Amino acid sequence: MTEQALLSVRDLHTWYELRKWGFFRTGHVRALDGVTFDLRRGDAITIVGESGSGKTTLAKTLLGLVPPTKGEMVFAGERLDGKKKGKALAWLRANVGFVQQDPYGALPPFMTVERILSEPLAVHGVPRREQEARARAVMDEVRLTPQDDFVHKYPHMLSGGQQQRLVIARAIVLEPKLVVADEPVSMLDASVRVEILQLLRRIQKSHDLGVMYITHDLSTVRYFSEYVFVMYAAKIVERAPVHELIRHPLHPYTQALLTAISDPDPENAHIQKEVPPGEPPSLAHPPSGCRFHPRCKHRIAELCSTTEPTTFEPAPGHRVECWLYRQGGEG
Repeated sequence: MTEQALLSVRDLHTWYELRKWGFFRTGHVRALDGVTFDLRRGDAITIVGESGSGKTTLAKTLLGLVPPTKGEMVFAGERLDGKKKGKALAWLRANVGFVQQDPYGALPPFMTVERILSEPLAVHGVPRREQEARARAVMDEVRLTPQDDFVHKYPHMLSGGQQQRLVIARAIVLEPKLVVADEPVSMLDASVRVEILQLLRRIQKSHDLGVMYITHDLSTVRYFSEYVFVMYAAKIVERAPVHELIRHPLHPYTQALLTAISDPDPENAHIQKEVPPGEPPSLAHPPSGCRFHPRCKHRIAELCSTTEPTTFEPAPGHRVECWLYRQGGEG
């Protein structure tokens, strides 16, 4: 773990066991297969990749909802093993906030806004006289104002954007060190997506939070994070500062993700976008070598199909797992 890291992850694997037949296991789904990264306090990182790449499993493993198969996670100096109980689990949940994808589904429909925000405070032993003040303070931070107009409302009385503001308020009410936001704007109208991301960014800066933003949409990352990690088939295949990655994507998969971003300019409507053929591989039976090689037009015969690429650093701070950059030096 680096000295400044709030969260340090080393060679993390999370495999889901497939159905058993009697005494026999039929195999595993390798949802995470060797993930390594650091997150410093006050930084925001984006984990990007298509559905099934392992993004949500990474979030669930860090939140203690799914036990890791192997690997090491250290958060705020404490080792996480997915088996925490009692006070250790309560400490983790107080220090890691979670912003879910579906705000309406994440909120208990029978609780008022005031109770939704007071409940975690009560669970973690905050005195009752402080609960209302803390709840109203976070409502002010997420712009659910004036507070008296919202405290007695139920989730179904709020708009989608207001519901997500409430989810964010609940995630920060215990003053955590880290917030994990899993596709926090994908269920919202386009008109409020940037607004919600900018709100998260303001909160991150004002509280010096570490934030992990999970998305499949590279078009939103420029509004939010310092670094981007690109996941494909349970592995991080490229990582770089956000503007460096958007200007100079290296991995063929990252280039494909950027190509897929819609262009609102009608003058570019005639441009044909090249999409990699095929589908993402089965994580129960991943291909040998580079996992992207069956879809990659740049693959090097024999090498890409048989040997898993190591990490190369063609430019300072820009790392990629791709044999095309093997002359750029190993990181």
